[in-house]
Amino acid sequence: MPRVARLISRQHTDSMIHEERAARVARPILLVLVAAALTVLLQRWVGDTTIYSRDAAETRVEFHNAILKNKPPRGSTWQMTGLNGLNNRVFTVYLAEVVHRSTGLSIGKIYFLIESVALFSIFILLFFFCRRWVSEPYCVIGMLFFGCVAVLTYHLHVFQPWDRLSLLSWMVLIMLIWENHLLLFVLLLPVAMTIKWDVFVLPALYWLTYVSHANWRRVTLVSVGLAAIVIATFAALTTAFPGGFDDKRSIPAQLAHNWGHFTEHRIVAYPPLLAFIVPLVLAAFGVRGADRR
Repeated sequence: MPRVARLISRQHTDSMIHEERAARVARPILLVLVAAALTVLLQRWVGDTTIYSRDAAETRVEFHNAILKNKPPRGSTWQMTGLNGLNNRVFTVYLAEVVHRSTGLSIGKIYFLIESVALFSIFILLFFFCRRWVSEPYCVIGMLFFGCVAVLTYHLHVFQPWDRLSLLSWMVLIMLIWENHLLLFVLLLPVAMTIKWDVFVLPALYWLTYVSHANWRRVTLVSVGLAAIVIATFAALTTAFPGGFDDKRSIPAQLAHNWGHFTEHRIVAYPPLLAFIVPLVLAAFGVRGADRR
């Protein structure tokens, strides 16, 4: 009987080891498959009928050339063509132009490829981004939720090719702050500014993450240095690509404009609300037990 028991125990152990090995192989494959399926679903089945449609193709090329030349299309203004303040988001436009001249692919196909690669990368990175707080099943739920709300990003415009790369840069830079990879963060921050300059708030996030009574001088000095990089990059962008802001609203006027959009969609259907309500509720529940990272 002891021999039989040892044999059964050994077989059970071998079976568990085999299952663990199979799971280690299956998990990354499933992750890639889910990310790829969501990317294809959004890009083909949503994108092809909205921003990548044939009706929008000429407009996208026209807007690409306008930003490339820093000249409003059709002899109009940036505001009238819906490009107000967008002329210095040059990284994605210049990347597309370089690939276009190197490969001969059309501008439309290149933007589709850039955004597809960025979107796929976002899904993969989002899984590991969420792993910091929750288990793998919840990470997958997070991917699926993002896939749902990402549908909203295909509407109400025809040319925002930097959005995927911008979100990807946000995630990468935040993760670099978590891990305190300061040198890499410093190198990538100006690049992210040329994609979309809303990352200018990240020096403040660095300060909030690391400041304490013991090190506040050093952390504040580093944060000021990061802020200087952001300001210098933005100044360089506005100098190299002047204009862009045809419609300079006051803060009250902008708030009233935003409120008009909010009520236009009957509040509950307002896209930013749909996108952020679940993360905000989850953050509110988890804030007491969270650290600053």
